Amino acid sequence: TMFNIFNKFNIEVWGRLVTIFSSLGSLIFLYLLTKKYLGVRIGSLTAFFFAFLPYNIYYSRTILPDPSMVMAILAGIYFFDRWVDEISNLKSQISNINLKTQIFYGLAILFTASAFLIKPFALFFTLPMIYLAFRKWGIKSLINPQLWLFMILTLAPLIFWRNWIQQFPEGIPASSWLFNEGNIRFKGAFFYWIFADRIGRLILGYWGIALLILGLARKIEKKEGLFFWSFIISSLLYLVVMAGGNVKHDYYQILIVPTLAVFLAKGVDFLLVAPKEYLSKTICYLLFAICYLFMFGFSWYFIRDYFNINNSAIVSAGKIVDQLTPKDAKVIAPYGGDTAFLYQTNRQGWPVFDRPIEKFKESGANYLIIANPTKSDFEGFGKMLSIVASSKDYLLLAL
Repeated sequence: TMFNIFNKFNIEVWGRLVTIFSSLGSLIFLYLLTKKYLGVRIGSLTAFFFAFLPYNIYYSRTILPDPSMVMAILAGIYFFDRWVDEISNLKSQISNINLKTQIFYGLAILFTASAFLIKPFALFFTLPMIYLAFRKWGIKSLINPQLWLFMILTLAPLIFWRNWIQQFPEGIPASSWLFNEGNIRFKGAFFYWIFADRIGRLILGYWGIALLILGLARKIEKKEGLFFWSFIISSLLYLVVMAGGNVKHDYYQILIVPTLAVFLAKGVDFLLVAPKEYLSKTICYLLFAICYLFMFGFSWYFIRDYFNINNSAIVSAGKIVDQLTPKDAKVIAPYGGDTAFLYQTNRQGWPVFDRPIEKFKESGANYLIIANPTKSDFEGFGKMLSIVASSKDYLLLAL
């Protein structure tokens, strides 16, 4: 939309800008929530971890819907919390039509519904809202008309969209594998990939685990109640239910980063304010410094490779397609189903070679581009089809 309105920058730059501003929005809403319930110091530490975890630095500039989903659901939780607070400050139920109250209510609906539409995984993080509602109204929450209206208005757009998209089954990606592909849930590999490799190694750089454990073990303050533990439960439910997706893709853990940031901050704060009659202040500060430096150092060590172009041949192959083929040409750019190669061509087409050449022709394919061609590619496709251009990095063939 921004690309079409302003006609400035290409669509890739706009995609990255949307993610960057979404991540900044997430940081703001996360800070406001933690500052309210845990104080300015922990709120600031939470914002710091969210902003500077190497994992989050990388994914806060990628073209993915997940950072926008995180921002939207955090905003929904924040405004829902503000709405509950405003109602608590009003003397009568009738006065709930107060303008300020309705603004918070409307914003909570808008952001929560947006989060569901961006990616339905945000549904897992409605648990903090459910907790806030039950803390305010108790069992009466089940018969509260405003809560029922909130649920209907936030879910309706998702339901309508799902019904509408059923008309176009070819545009619906396979999703059943996200739940439990290979029956991996609760297997040793599940615990290894999620908790040891992704959370322990990639996000927390090993040493951050100590700070996280301190945060989890810290005594719960009366003001916060179980609010942030509802984030923990939401995160665990998400990881367990969407086991296949979380094991296969490391970017699926973007959704749990706010939760990790909160409890990292609580762990650090525990060290900084540890009672001197039980713990040495000097040792506590030294432990914090060591854990902090090693955590960021090791996490960056693993994340830095994400910034590399690991297969430069797809870039040069994409450029040659863009230079030598018509703008409306349809291209086969096989890359194991990954669309990264097809994207480099700046053309529509197919990211996988999954049918005979004749079938591709019937579907409108005009060219086949092969990155890192082998001798068999030249002797096979090279003799079967017309070679438009070739080098050690690419083989461009006309169909």
